Formats: sequence, C-alpha cells, structure tokens
Amino acid sequence: MTAASAKQVRLSIVIAAWNNTSLLRQCLASLARQADREDTEVIVASNYDSAAREMAEREFPKVKLISLPEETTVPELRTRGISCASGEVVALLEDHCTFDENWRAEIIKAHELPYSIIGGSVENASVERPLDWAVYFYDYAKYMLPNQPGVVDSLSGINVSYKRSVLDRVEQSFRQGFMETFINEELKQQGELLYLAPAAVVYHQKHYEMKDAFVQTYRYGRSFSGMRTLNVTLLQRLGLILGSLMLPALLSSRIVLRTVKKGRYVKELFWCLPHLLLLVTSWSYGELCGYIGGEVDNPSRRV
Repeated sequence: MTAASAKQVRLSIVIAAWNNTSLLRQCLASLARQADREDTEVIVASNYDSAAREMAEREFPKVKLISLPEETTVPELRTRGISCASGEVVALLEDHCTFDENWRAEIIKAHELPYSIIGGSVENASVERPLDWAVYFYDYAKYMLPNQPGVVDSLSGINVSYKRSVLDRVEQSFRQGFMETFINEELKQQGELLYLAPAAVVYHQKHYEMKDAFVQTYRYGRSFSGMRTLNVTLLQRLGLILGSLMLPALLSSRIVLRTVKKGRYVKELFWCLPHLLLLVTSWSYGELCGYIGGEVDNPSRRV
C-alpha cells in the first residue's frame, strides 16, 4: 500500500481495529492491491496490544497505524482516524471486515454522484455457527445483497464513506466519538441524503462467544438510548420507555421479513433464530435501561 504523497489524496480508508491481529491481517491483506495507489491512504486506529503494530509494520509498512489505550471505544477510534485523514473522501470500516476486490472502485465511482454520504453492502463470511449468523442478521441483514442503488434511510457503520466537506461541518458533534447513527441523522437534518452503492461490498468475518455477543448488544443498546435521550422531555422519555417494551417483537419480525423478501439465507435464518431472539432481547433490554437510567459507559466494543 502506498502512503499519501504530494499528490492529492482522493480516498482515506479509516479502519477501527478493536478485535485482534489475525482479523486485522485479513482485513489489510484483502485491501492491499486496490489501495496500492498514490491517491489512497490507509489509516488503522487500534486499541489492542503492540502485536498489531508489529504485524502492520512488518507486513503492511505503508499503513499508518495509530495505537490507543485498550479502553478506547470504537467511536473514539473512528474520531482519531478521521482526524489523521487527508482524503477528499473518508471511508469508515472495522477490522472484522474484508474487502471485495472492486470495493474501492465502486466507492470512488459512487462519490462522483451528488451525494456526500455513501455506504455499501455487507455480506457474511462467518457461516459455520448459528451464533455468528445471528450476529450478522441482527446487525447487517438490512445491508445484505441484493439491494438496489439509491437513497436509503440508514447505512452500515462498518462500510460507510463521507465527503470531507460534510465531516468538517459536524466535527464538533463527533469530537468525543463518531457514532454513525447520530452523525448521519444530524447531516440528514441539514439536507444531506444517504446513498447506498450495493456493489461496494465488504464481508463480515468474525467468530463470537455467546457471553461477549450478548454483553455487547446490551451495552450498545444502552449507549444508543443514552445518547438518544440527552435532550428529551420527561414525557418523551416515558414514550421511549413504553416503546422499548415492544422492541423484541418488532426488531425480530423486521429481520425475518426482510430476509425472506430478499430470498437468501432463509434456512440459516431459522437455524440461528433462537440466538437471534436472545440478541434482540439483549439490545432491547439495554435500550430500556438507557431510557430509564441513561448511559452508564460507552461500549468499548461493538458486535
């Protein structure tokens, strides 16, 4: 991979690395050929041990690696990576992703369109265990192929890109951590549209332990609701509390209907359904707790 030179950097690829060196190696290896350009830079913001730096320096010497303390959250990793990026377009990904060989070309092509927030598809590459399928359906089924290109209501936080100009407009909002749900909502309120470029594909590749998956969905649900209620009235908070009681049924039915409509992985969906229901319940309980008691601590990990 070629470091940014005097030539204008077109694309900065910021990877939040919070899992392990093995996943990061696979991620960077899948990106190596298409990122080996003067107009592309790769920035890894990592919160795990020095082995990541040693591996990156040895195998991917032109990647810029930022080492941060273990307690650094994923949103904080993103913020730090963005602050070091110099590209006209900044893409945000995570170390449990591998890249389709045409990913960069598709992202660049999409940014020729009059949209400033562009995301791609997320496919599953961890297919051996029902828990891994459950995590995929829970977090990424909405972005599973097939999808049509066009304006959408949300984009995946592990495959999203921004023109630098819009990030500069909302910089104050993510200084403490970049959570795409809230940043995208703020930009939508400013008139920006979210655009899905389905051909820009990444593959979610990670094996999960049950306890970790459930704890992290709870924490992320609580963090989400804690952020959501920062400026709401008591009456609005009560409405959110009541609404959260219906979330397990609502979220589960959405995932099932969406997957059946796409016509892919229906067998895998029902294979992992018990795990999926537990994950959705864990998120919903976390969201309920956040509405009642606020955010206790940020999720330092993300499923």
